[in-house]
Amino acid sequence: MKTRSAILSFGLALACGDGAVASATGASADGDPTSDSTPDTATADSTTADATATTTAGDGPSGPCALEGMFVECTTDGMDGVAYCDEIDGELQWGPCLATRDCMLGDTLEGCQSCTLVDGIPTIVGSATCECEDQVGVITTCVQTECVQRWEYECGDCESFTDGDCFSYSEGCESPLGCAQDGPAVCDRVWALGFSTLETLESDAAAICLLESLRDDVPGTYEVLWGEMGDEGLVAQRVHAFGDGTVLVEWSYDCPGCQNFGRVGRSGALQLQPAAYFDDCLAAPTTSSLIACTVGLVEIETGNPPEGYAPPFTTGECTTLEVACG
Repeated sequence: MKTRSAILSFGLALACGDGAVASATGASADGDPTSDSTPDTATADSTTADATATTTAGDGPSGPCALEGMFVECTTDGMDGVAYCDEIDGELQWGPCLATRDCMLGDTLEGCQSCTLVDGIPTIVGSATCECEDQVGVITTCVQTECVQRWEYECGDCESFTDGDCFSYSEGCESPLGCAQDGPAVCDRVWALGFSTLETLESDAAAICLLESLRDDVPGTYEVLWGEMGDEGLVAQRVHAFGDGTVLVEWSYDCPGCQNFGRVGRSGALQLQPAAYFDDCLAAPTTSSLIACTVGLVEIETGNPPEGYAPPFTTGECTTLEVACG
């Protein structure tokens, strides 16, 4: 089973190892200060080249830093401390100088707890019983702000939830998928098969049916999949056609071997291509041309549509984000 509950310190330990040193500070980058290192007072007022921190005697570092999880020794109120590099307000910068910490990065904690940086402060997160509590109270549906939007979610080692699910625990809102405007299944599913390269279709006839139906603006719900059904998973799309020249597309990363993480996406009302597009696709269809017309991809990254991806039978532009969907 796969998991993306990557504890920051574990990755740092692999990347840096014990004893990795932040230049000019005598501090290691594995989460724990070295016991025999003393900052060079001669360089206390200089900019550290590797750590890119400006240090001042009697205070912690400030300014940008180079690597999330890196730390330097510092002093605060006359006490020895440590400051960590973390993403704060969207930028890598030094957190506060800490004389004490609730946990150490890399600590083995009870149950599904871990120690991770929150605004530069080592913080215990997770549940001792592996039951995760809803983080926002009342769960509302995620707000869509882009024509084609995606959400990537993960929930660490959670095994159960007091409310909601992995998605709502991670994102703080309910999954936007689940359009209740399902129409009749006009065509069989279109499934482009392949691992890194899409080479064949489960059924050429299904792809032709999809293109003909969308050209003729036939209302209904259509399925378009690509990838292979295995531990690596595939992308599954539901195309909701409203009979007004627009479709709403929902997709998810369907991965049987994945645990506690995923990706989903949703569009607004995407404008369909003009009829000439579909006529060209149907003029002399081959398997490769049908893949191009229905999926629009040849080389794929498993389970991960390109950023901003919209099906090729749409213009990629939305007439509205507010789609009446049941």
